[in-house]
Amino acid sequence: MTDPEPGHGGTDHGVIEVNPKTDLFDMTSLAPRLVGGTLDHTRTLSRGAAVVEPATAAPPPPSATRGDEQIAPLVSVIVPTRHEAENLPVLFERLGRVEIGSPMEVLVVDDSDDDTPQQAARAAARLRRPDYRIRIAHRSPEDREGGLSGAVAAGMAATSAPWICVMDGDLQHPPELVAALVAAAIEGDRDLVVASRYCEGGSSQGLQHRYRRATSRAATAVAHVGLPPSLRQLSDPMSGFFVVRRDAIDLDRLQPRGFKILLEILGRHPHLRVGEVPFEFGARHAGHSKASAGQALHLVRQAAELHRAAAPPTHRYDIHGIVGVESDRRLPELTKFAVDRLGDGPRITVRVGSLRGLPKGENIDLTGDVPAVSYVERAGFGMRVKIQGTNVEVDVTPSVARSPHVLYTNVVEPLLRWLLVSLDHALVHAACIADGEHAYLVTARTDTGKTTTMLKVLDRAPLSFMSDDLVVVRRDGTVLTYPKPLTISAHTVHALRSTDLNRRERIALVPQSRLHSREGRQFAFLLTRYRLPVASISAMIQRLVPPPKYHVERLVLGVASGQRARIRGMFVIQRGGLGGEPVAHDEALEILLANCADAFGFPPYDSLERLVLSVSPDDLRTKERWIIAEALGGVPTELMRSETLDWAERIVDRILLGSNGSVDPPMEILQEIV
Repeated sequence: MTDPEPGHGGTDHGVIEVNPKTDLFDMTSLAPRLVGGTLDHTRTLSRGAAVVEPATAAPPPPSATRGDEQIAPLVSVIVPTRHEAENLPVLFERLGRVEIGSPMEVLVVDDSDDDTPQQAARAAARLRRPDYRIRIAHRSPEDREGGLSGAVAAGMAATSAPWICVMDGDLQHPPELVAALVAAAIEGDRDLVVASRYCEGGSSQGLQHRYRRATSRAATAVAHVGLPPSLRQLSDPMSGFFVVRRDAIDLDRLQPRGFKILLEILGRHPHLRVGEVPFEFGARHAGHSKASAGQALHLVRQAAELHRAAAPPTHRYDIHGIVGVESDRRLPELTKFAVDRLGDGPRITVRVGSLRGLPKGENIDLTGDVPAVSYVERAGFGMRVKIQGTNVEVDVTPSVARSPHVLYTNVVEPLLRWLLVSLDHALVHAACIADGEHAYLVTARTDTGKTTTMLKVLDRAPLSFMSDDLVVVRRDGTVLTYPKPLTISAHTVHALRSTDLNRRERIALVPQSRLHSREGRQFAFLLTRYRLPVASISAMIQRLVPPPKYHVERLVLGVASGQRARIRGMFVIQRGGLGGEPVAHDEALEILLANCADAFGFPPYDSLERLVLSVSPDDLRTKERWIIAEALGGVPTELMRSETLDWAERIVDRILLGSNGSVDPPMEILQEIV
């Protein structure tokens, strides 16, 4: 056998490839690396974040050859180790006697600070079997995020074998059981089979003291809390010995840390088909146990987090049967769409949990089966989005969830915009009022007080409320209500004749209005140029001082609400100047599109947009423009200029007096207007 080259000592980072035929080994980089406890296959698209390429090392070498044909291993046995030099020679020898009828490889992922990898390499090179190969990957101290679980996850990412077996290197897991686990998984059509100490026929006598056995039982009870209900029948979710089908798990979902990777896999994959095989937990061959009080605390935290992740979202919203939203946190902007259950259609699912380990900044991965983007700021804002067809999974940090307005406005609404376009609808930035079956859009070129104008219209005429800020539009001109609560100011309330806001709410409007004004929004946009954590700052501010949002029924008592109508006209209000004039169709379209663009753009909007537009089979920008253009076809648009801000009176006049194509109003309405 050839010794390692100088400089390739026990603290170097790499994979030692042991070839039983030649007694040689070489070192190549272990890829993909582990970033902050989470496997990262992403390529960063923005400045300032680390770039980690997909696996750059050569794929795992073949375990056997048939003539010139290379045969890949059926099973990769992953063994996470730390200071197990005395145990590994025995483990290799016993695994070498296991017969599974197909090639097998062993991948040792070592976090030792001694000469374990060198001793392991020497022991492996003494073995002679054509369908059995050993690889040893040593992780340097800076790459040991995630502990034992991180080592297992890194090993999973570095192998392409269809089946993965995970076991400890201390011989408390009998290597001879690997064949039985693999057979139970394949023959029983299971995604994962656990070697259990606690099912019938199993034993935990290898835990030498009664105290340790009691502690293990208690830990198992804690672990069950973190499991989805469908998997709580497993008797030993704390086992470190199991076989799993490689394609059944999504490595990107794992947040490996501590020493119980099986619990993490089960908690993140509630639909796994699982089974158990009993085994007798043996005594440690050599060395010392790595269990500690700190790991016990990790377990409690992990179980609690997985429990939250496994619980079904409690808030559900149905946007006109087009798309559903389900969320761990209530989304006040979608209150009017709340339902008890959703159908099987497209949906956005929002879950709250830890995103520890995700790299800071924007990271987009378009290489995997499930395209994903993450955006993380150091000050607490963090989100990750994955797209599978028309279903979108959103994970956000607790910091985001504590500000539901930021969660909706900065994350959910941008996703809704493009998901609706993909489903042949457009989310148009305009207010909308209806006169029976006729809808009228109200938008603005400048900061004109659109909300106040629309409320004054409703306060003075028997028209129906459809939306204040956004409305769903079909290409045939149908508009569907989008009744979010309205963001108002003290000036807005003074202009209305009947509201039910109490004194405390009216007083609070003064600071709320100033903080959440258009000027405040523009200032926040300015901060983005200086790469400040503006999303985190916004979440913190809006948690401390919530924006002044009220549903229309509280602002205009007795107002009617419309559900759908057909666009009959559009008004563009503008501060300054006098009179009005018709607006050409192309110009009206550009105004609406510009306002739609202006409504978005706050971080992490750019990240979300890049992901959605990249994975869609359609050109969504072009499609959105086409939907809106078709909806506005033949619709008259009027530009209303004013120095006195009298747009409400003029809009009522145009609609009710028929100047814009409406029917003549009743006499009592004419008298009220006069």
